[in-house]
Amino acid sequence: MQKYKIWIDEAGRWPWLWAVVAAAFSINPENPPEDNFLEKLNDSKKLSEKNREKIFSEIIELSRGDEPKVFFWVWVVDNFFIDEKNIKQANREAMRRAIIEIKRKIEFFNYGKELKIDVFIDWNDNYAFEELDRKPIFIIGWDAKVPEISAASIIAKVFRDDLMKSYALLYPDLWLEKHKWYWTKFHKDYLKNPTKITWIHRLSYKPVKETLEQKPKLLLHICCWPDACIPIWDLKKDYEVICFWYDPNIQPRSEYDKRLKAFQKVCELEKVDYIVWEYDIWKFFEKIKWLEHTPERWEKCTKCYDMRLERTALEARRLWIKYWTSTLNNSPHKDLEKMFALWEKWSEEQTFDSEKKENLKEKLDFLKIAFRKNWWFERSVEYTKKHKIYRQNYCGCIYSDTFPGWKEKFLNKSDKN
Repeated sequence: MQKYKIWIDEAGRWPWLWAVVAAAFSINPENPPEDNFLEKLNDSKKLSEKNREKIFSEIIELSRGDEPKVFFWVWVVDNFFIDEKNIKQANREAMRRAIIEIKRKIEFFNYGKELKIDVFIDWNDNYAFEELDRKPIFIIGWDAKVPEISAASIIAKVFRDDLMKSYALLYPDLWLEKHKWYWTKFHKDYLKNPTKITWIHRLSYKPVKETLEQKPKLLLHICCWPDACIPIWDLKKDYEVICFWYDPNIQPRSEYDKRLKAFQKVCELEKVDYIVWEYDIWKFFEKIKWLEHTPERWEKCTKCYDMRLERTALEARRLWIKYWTSTLNNSPHKDLEKMFALWEKWSEEQTFDSEKKENLKEKLDFLKIAFRKNWWFERSVEYTKKHKIYRQNYCGCIYSDTFPGWKEKFLNKSDKN
């Protein structure tokens, strides 16, 4: 009876993309390789890439001819199998197929002989294979202690790395020839952008899965806090909301500060990021010049909407945020048709930045949501009462019909700016 030992190791269990590779290796007991070959073998992780490739080439040469000195086989199980089952089952399948194929080679060169084959695996998953008469023997951490395990680890490592270098030609931004996509800070940063995930990524792996499941960012322009509390609530279900405070029309400055403070308080309560833009009241006055005494919802208000939406669209582009919307449509006093027309205008692919005097080419996606529906007012009143949030009693614009007191007494006050 001729006794054979098959030694198995794998590569690619932990990377975030592509396949797991199992290698099976066996020495021909009737024609073993020279001792100087076995002395070169070591754990693949402790060898340089150049030495691994050199030893792999020697193994190939030793496996050739009518009387091979060694036998080996490699099996690859791709990322689709890993995602459908799991890495443990993928690893088992790769090892199982490698065992089947190396047994065929050994049996072919030992035709008519009675064989006894023992399998040794450098892992502890306690697999069983119906193709074997006996259960494999599992040994852990013997890559550097047993030359045959070292050979299997070298074969699996070199084989997988060479294939990764081929994929590097298709995906140069992944730097596969350098990292092989074992975890590094580069890979973590790369996965911040879900659009960069490729078909060779393991979608079931936590870092990749979290990237795919992360909510898209949305810039929400807020004109006053009571109008914003329910939109933030509702939008947080589907988006990572970033609130944008830009209200240069609010008078007096003390009122502006009260509203800003309430806005910041609620953003902190709701755990959303926020941006506060400057209080450029004089730009507002310039924008509506000669229209001050036109009726509400006419040209004066349209100019005010346009100013705030333009600034929000520019901020969305600056932050590379595709989705945006505004709480301006909450109020029943706003003209939705006019605002939707403006939103379309500032969402177009080419937008002119009047401050930088340049065109910005990035199409935005404006969410046309009528926040005033779904019991918005009642829900916002309840929220502000519950959390003791300041709730204003007038629009904010000095030219609005709801502004308290005589409008003229504010026109020359210093707190306009």
